[in-house]
Amino acid sequence: MKKIVCSIFVFLSAFFIFAEKPIVKDIQAVAGKGTKINIFWTLPENSDQKISELYLYRSTKQITSYSQIEKTKPVAKLTADYTGYTDSVKDYNTYYYAVISVTDTPCTLVLLSMNSTVSGTAITIPKDKTTHKQTEYDKYYPDGTLRETPLPYLDLIEDLKTEPLVSNKAASDAATLYTENKKNAPLLKPYLFQEDLVSPDAGSEYLLFEILKEDFVQKKYHSAITRLEQLIGTNIPDNVKNRAVFYLGESLYFSDDFEKSVRVFVTIRNIYPSLTKQWIDSALSRL
Repeated sequence: MKKIVCSIFVFLSAFFIFAEKPIVKDIQAVAGKGTKINIFWTLPENSDQKISELYLYRSTKQITSYSQIEKTKPVAKLTADYTGYTDSVKDYNTYYYAVISVTDTPCTLVLLSMNSTVSGTAITIPKDKTTHKQTEYDKYYPDGTLRETPLPYLDLIEDLKTEPLVSNKAASDAATLYTENKKNAPLLKPYLFQEDLVSPDAGSEYLLFEILKEDFVQKKYHSAITRLEQLIGTNIPDNVKNRAVFYLGESLYFSDDFEKSVRVFVTIRNIYPSLTKQWIDSALSRL
């Protein structure tokens, strides 16, 4: 009986709060195309207080109180007639959203499923993030083309502490098969992932960006190798570490250390299959 009375009390309290506060309701967030997240909501009806603006907030944690977002900058400030907004994000984090209505002052009421999303939303991660513009090199090894030389050679990854699958002698024998094609294989051009073209605010992605800006792009590959190896050895998210490993393979490639470059690229061939295939093939052909 007490539970029923308490539930009725909570319901009535919420009813009177909604009547007094011009808060939006039915908020939803869904992943759109590419880096877009679409947020929708319904404007309050018959409110005694006129809304002047709407503030949209974004967080990596569920927004359950106004104190969480009070000192943060809104993702967008919208006019009172907006019922939706398309947010653009730069990573694959899960995000929660809240819409705060503003009269003379912001409405500090935050209610899950009303003006704050219950579930987090993230953009879709492509199965193979290898969209690139290296069409000049694609003609040499189009997708689906198989090399005649056995690939077990690629599984020798000594530097990154993986278990060798074949002997060093077998690797050496396999490498000699590529020398005759060395003159015909053009060097690839440096490749940068789209995520690393814009400077992040902080964190491991910012550290990677600094290495790329200061060393990799400046063709200071030996310095880039040292700094990338240090970064890879730290506790960073897998998506950042995978890209850092790819840049390490590139830096070794442009330092003419093709054998070690192959060893590095192989460790992420399941992450970026079609892209690493080009670099592995090119490096092997120059051994």
